[in-house]
Amino acid sequence: MRKLLISVSTVVILSACNPFNSCTSPLPEEMPDDFEFSLQYGYSMSNELNTFENTFTKDLIADGTDTTEMVLSEEERMFIYGKLRSVDLWALPTETGTPCYEPHESYHLTMIADGEETNLEWKTSCSAKKLNQWKRVMNEIEDDIIHVRQEYQELPEASGGYD
Repeated sequence: MRKLLISVSTVVILSACNPFNSCTSPLPEEMPDDFEFSLQYGYSMSNELNTFENTFTKDLIADGTDTTEMVLSEEERMFIYGKLRSVDLWALPTETGTPCYEPHESYHLTMIADGEETNLEWKTSCSAKKLNQWKRVMNEIEDDIIHVRQEYQELPEASGGYD
């Protein structure tokens, strides 16, 4: 009986929250009604797609930023939700050491889904399989949702660059 109790206790302890096991559950298969997010990205994280406020902010580099209203359709939200679900966001490496190259893109995602708030941050200064998968997803979101919208096309062009 004592061995059984020790075994059960060990399983409970090992399955609890710890540095190797996040308490955050994976995203549900169907997009929850409360799905909202703010995704900041870019070299200075100055680009932002924000469904909480229905806005998009574009990094104009030397000229600061410009924000426009951008209300996503249900189909666009489902597309993005599916893309976020397709990459294991919780498995993306968070690089805190010396970057492999500069400048590099950084990301910050605040998301509410199924009543749970998630905050994740990561950088793509070093190549990794999961990060490469994320870059492809981000490119699809930009190319298929953001850049084709009239609101985005009416924003001014960026000037300058990052060294």
